[in-house]
Order: sequence, then C-alpha cells, then structure tokens
Amino acid sequence: MNSAQRTMEAILTEREPTAEELGQYRVALERYFSGFAREARRRLDELDRRITQINQVQFNLQAERSVALRRVELTQGVLSGAAELGD
Repeated sequence: MNSAQRTMEAILTEREPTAEELGQYRVALERYFSGFAREARRRLDELDRRITQINQVQFNLQAERSVALRRVELTQGVLSGAAELGD
C-alpha cells in the first residue's frame, strides 16, 4: 500500500493518472483495506450477538424480578392477615 500511495502521489504531482494507473491504485487500496473491513464486520457481528444475548438475559431477569416481587406482595399479604388474627 505504501508503494502504491507513493507512486500515486508522484504521478499526481506531475500529471493526471491514466485509467490503468487508477485501476492499479484501486486494486492496491481494495487489497489493503478489505482485510480491515472484514475484521471490522466480524467484530461488529460479534458485538451484535453479545448485545442480543445481554438483552435476552435482561428481559429474563426482569420477568423473574416481576414474579419475585409478586410473590413478596402475596406473602406479605398473607403474613399481614395472619398478624391480624392474633390481635
């Protein structure tokens, strides 16, 4: 990539590049950056999967919390009723 960049800079200081030179430069750019693009896409996909998993865990925990809260309310109602029986 460095070589292609230097070559293109040299050409541009003198003249307009030919279609062939632009094509060679484009190939060098694609070759160099395609690996970064694949790596970034893989990382993004991995993060999206992890976020989906975390969202599912959070949803499940919220549902469990709602059930536990309802049980606390119900048992407190029973215990309050039992305490009134003793009075």
